Amino acid sequence: MKQGKTLPIDELVELYLKETGLYQKFKEREVCNMWKEVVGQMIASRTRKVSMSNGVLFVSFTSSVVRNEIMMVKEGVIQALNARLGECIVKDIVIS
Repeated sequence: MKQGKTLPIDELVELYLKETGLYQKFKEREVCNMWKEVVGQMIASRTRKVSMSNGVLFVSFTSSVVRNEIMMVKEGVIQALNARLGECIVKDIVIS
């Protein structure tokens, strides 16, 4: 970081996360937290577990119908998550 330059707190946090190598993990956690908002209450209520590692989102469901539905619209969900983040963090979704 350059000394003597005033930056907003959000930019400072982002710089710190990037310098410490935690930025990717932070964004992956953000994806898990926004799952319910992106897919909606009905699908979220049938989601058993959401986790993410190395750009791959792992999602398991309690309903085979919802699992099949998400499989059919997987690319759209990836695009919606990345659009919400403003960058390409989710590369793939593994559904179980």
